[in-house]
Amino acid sequence: MQEQLRDIKGIVEVQEYSLWWLLGLIAVLLATGMLLYYFLRLRGRKKRRFRKRPREIAREHIEAIDYSDPKSVAYTFIEDVAHFVDEDNRAAYEAIVQKLTPYKYKKEVPPLDAGLRREIEAFIRRIKWQD
Repeated sequence: MQEQLRDIKGIVEVQEYSLWWLLGLIAVLLATGMLLYYFLRLRGRKKRRFRKRPREIAREHIEAIDYSDPKSVAYTFIEDVAHFVDEDNRAAYEAIVQKLTPYKYKKEVPPLDAGLRREIEAFIRRIKWQD
C-alpha cells in the first residue's frame, strides 16, 4: 500500500495575488475615469463659452427678417421678438401678434401690409437688446 502513494507530495503554500490585482485594477479604473471626467468637463466649458444664447440667436433672426415673405415675418416676429418683450411694450407686441396671426395659418398669404410693416419695424427699433 505504501508503494502506491509515493507520487503524493506534501502541502505547498500557493502565493495568492488576486486581491492585489483587483485593487490595482480598481485604482487604475478610478484614475482613468477621473481623467476622462476632467478633460470632458474642461472641453465642455470651452464649448459653452462660445455657444450663442437664445437671445443672441433671436436677435440675429430679427435683424435678418425678409419682409418679402409675410409668413416668415409672422413666425420670426412672434417667436423671436418674444424674447425681448417686457412690461413696457407688451401691449404693442400683442397688438402686432393679433395682426400677424392670419399670415401664419394660411397656405397662400397676401403681401404684408405697408402699415403693418412700418409698425413692425418701429417696434423692432424700440426693443432693448441688452440682457
